[in-house]
Amino acid sequence: MSKIFKRPKRRVNRVFLHCSASDVASHDNVATIRKWHLARGFSDIGYHFFIHKSGKISRGRDIEKTPAAQGGNNTGTIAICLHGLIKEKFTQAQYDAVGELCKEINNAYSKDISFHGHKEVSAKACPVFDYQKVLKLDKYGSLGLDSSIANGVEVGSEFVELNIGDRGKEVENLQRLLNIKVDGDYGKKTLKAVKKFKKEHDLYPSGLVTKQVWELLTKPVLENIRVFDENKLPDLKVGSRGKSVELLQELLFLKVDGIFGPKTGEAVRDFKVEQGLYPSDIVKDYVWKLLLKVKRVEHYG
Repeated sequence: MSKIFKRPKRRVNRVFLHCSASDVASHDNVATIRKWHLARGFSDIGYHFFIHKSGKISRGRDIEKTPAAQGGNNTGTIAICLHGLIKEKFTQAQYDAVGELCKEINNAYSKDISFHGHKEVSAKACPVFDYQKVLKLDKYGSLGLDSSIANGVEVGSEFVELNIGDRGKEVENLQRLLNIKVDGDYGKKTLKAVKKFKKEHDLYPSGLVTKQVWELLTKPVLENIRVFDENKLPDLKVGSRGKSVELLQELLFLKVDGIFGPKTGEAVRDFKVEQGLYPSDIVKDYVWKLLLKVKRVEHYG
């Protein structure tokens, strides 16, 4: 399957899966779903992608626009709908297609994105198929399917700084991690990808690949460190998942699910405002230090 996903400019941290609640063959198209949604007062079809019984993937709503699919949970999301209603009638072709699409999305975000079913934020049974099994999701919503990110890349303990004009094996490794064409030549296309990656991670978007950039490129999917030492805890932001996020949520007195979503981001921003800090959702060592200090106060113990 040729690539269908292009990362939007708007911020995204979660993907939601849906089913169309119909197995009627004449409903297996975007036009019908769009008609239904327009009748409900939507400006367009609510989903970004629609997967037919044949496995074909059709585009729906503009990917740059917020979906109308998970009431109260649309901001920062991508919505995918599979045609169908009865679990046994979904096809392997559909499962293969949604798996490939989700791998593309996962790679585009360097794994800093989680995958969910509509039922997780709604009383509905949507989607009716076992999406967690199909996508091999862990409890945090991390994709368990094979991904091209970091595949076949060996990065030693010695981090080699790279910049435009460099050539060789390390450049090949860099290109694999950036999921771009591998030719071992740090040219304009590699420079563009490096700048984009650094900007996405709140770094100055130069072409210099430092130890910090290598560590971000090769970091594990989950931040599974749980210690009470701010120097050992990882940087977190919306999209992070794991035990470190669970600890953050405990310190902020939030519902603990290990997924750094919008509510956790809002709580982090509020905490930073209270501490006289710039209200971003990024958690670095100095934020951990403040959080751990507050936690140690007897009133909070």
